[in-house]
Amino acid sequence: MWERVYQGPEIAAVKAAGGPPQDEARWTGPIPLVCTFIFRVVLPDSAVKLANPLFLRFTESVLDEVLSWDPAQATQLGWRKYDSLMKDPSLESSSHQSTRLKEMIHEFQGFSDDHLSHDERLDRDLAIHIFKIRVFEIDELRMHERMALATEDIGSALFFLFFRDDGPLEDRMDSMISRLEKVPEYLERSMAPLVSPCKLWNEIALETGRQLGQFFDVIEAHAADMFGRTERTMRLSAAVKAAKSALDNYNRWLEETVIPAADTNSHFPPEVFQEFMRLKGFDMTPDEALTVGEAHLSKTRKRMAKVARELVASGSVEEALELMKSDHPQGFDEVVSSYREEIQRARDFLTTKDLATVPDGEKLLVIDTPRFMRHTTPFAAQYEPGKFTPDRTGLFLVTPSENLEVLKDHCHALICNTAVHEGYPGHHLQGICANTHPSLVRVMSTSMDFGEGWALYCEELMLSQGYNDTPEGSLAQLSDLMFRVVRVIADVRLARGETSAEDVADLIVRETGIQRDAALSDARSYSYCPTYNLSYFLGKMALLQLLEDVKAAMGDRFSLKFFHDTLLYAGCLPIPFMRREIALRLREEYGIDLGNPEERVFDFAIRNAA
Repeated sequence: MWERVYQGPEIAAVKAAGGPPQDEARWTGPIPLVCTFIFRVVLPDSAVKLANPLFLRFTESVLDEVLSWDPAQATQLGWRKYDSLMKDPSLESSSHQSTRLKEMIHEFQGFSDDHLSHDERLDRDLAIHIFKIRVFEIDELRMHERMALATEDIGSALFFLFFRDDGPLEDRMDSMISRLEKVPEYLERSMAPLVSPCKLWNEIALETGRQLGQFFDVIEAHAADMFGRTERTMRLSAAVKAAKSALDNYNRWLEETVIPAADTNSHFPPEVFQEFMRLKGFDMTPDEALTVGEAHLSKTRKRMAKVARELVASGSVEEALELMKSDHPQGFDEVVSSYREEIQRARDFLTTKDLATVPDGEKLLVIDTPRFMRHTTPFAAQYEPGKFTPDRTGLFLVTPSENLEVLKDHCHALICNTAVHEGYPGHHLQGICANTHPSLVRVMSTSMDFGEGWALYCEELMLSQGYNDTPEGSLAQLSDLMFRVVRVIADVRLARGETSAEDVADLIVRETGIQRDAALSDARSYSYCPTYNLSYFLGKMALLQLLEDVKAAMGDRFSLKFFHDTLLYAGCLPIPFMRREIALRLREEYGIDLGNPEERVFDFAIRNAA
């Protein structure tokens, strides 16, 4: 039995959650049903303490409201109640969300430390952190006013319903039909917010729109194969026809009206980008990020040159990369087979080495990248299963190509490294493990400094443990590392308008040997995702600093598996919050005080560039 009396600013939070469970602001009854559901999740030995039922009720109401704004995200998470809906794309909706997020920040601040467990304090602070970033994105970045997001949103709204076999096909098909029927009105309403269009970003949006109709056809054909001619499939065909007609009109509007009059600038004011980095907790300024990128560009070049001398007599990195890439699958079917084999081999290696705890029942399914996503996903991508679904099947997307030059970028050495990054112990394992955490706040945390930093960290980790430890394997790992170092430089310079996507593509080709078309496709996407692409390398640096500090604190009691499991099962937290999580586990399980870092991440990264 638990007892609590609410006072002061916490009363507002109590009211927002629907009031106290009984007539008085005191609770001495059983934990509500939502808590019963949450504690059925299987966790590692370090059980998480979530003891305040009111906080849980409040976070559930907040999560539901946030997901109601983006039904496609709700579907991705397995939160099924919004599967048939589309989001409101209006400016009024964005303004409302900003207002509500600010109110939620205030309501979370109303929960005092005295009445929260350590885990709940972290969750409270995390929610405030996440919502401040979202408010900044709406109020300052204002991407919804600069880029036509409708076609990408529609594709996402259908993608997870179609590709995930985590519910009856009839139910998922009915939800797809409902969403398709809403497409004409959704496209019409999404035009008004585009008041300050950027030329490059809307050219990308138009490419998405031109491919999206083919995805509608795939859905329609699949339904016909599965159900035949029924009332359901006839309704679907009518919805597809109307959606494709509306999509044609929308694409024509972008091509003939929006893009010709759009602004050619795709950057942000420098102070806005710097504040965005600060809010995300990168612990360095954009100029410092550039310094780190340049320093590690030089270091990685030297490391690649050293490995090249093991592969070719000339010692030329370019010739060594060409030799490495000559060992590639001969067609796309073989590419897919190679990824499947290598993903399984990486999983087997991980478990043999006992580097992390792999949850039962998980798997990773390799599929072709849908057409509407291929121009922004030139190689591969990964999606973990939904948090609120019993299914533990992740999706690994590989973008088809029969072009011999593109096939070289799917050479066997790079496939090995990608299987680690996207599969084991990278994104797939991280997402699967994160889903087991009971927190409803952490569902909303998809921090890329940890998410992408972890996957990049795993590439070097697995190589150091002996996985694909050959000169070709080392060169592949360093080539992919160089790709992420270049992204630090590209992210900052593109966001500040100091370079172009074409120049970034040239830099990528020069430093990594990637085919230019793929490099340009990748570079074009950087400018509308500020801070995302620098997250890979800066996140890895922050993780390596945390690893160094944990090793020093634990001494001969240090366990790499403890370090990895603590990170994996905590959720996708920003690394400053991940440090709090590890500090808490160290105190609880070992009586060890981690303490504060002795240097900034910037100083650590520069020291490690020597």
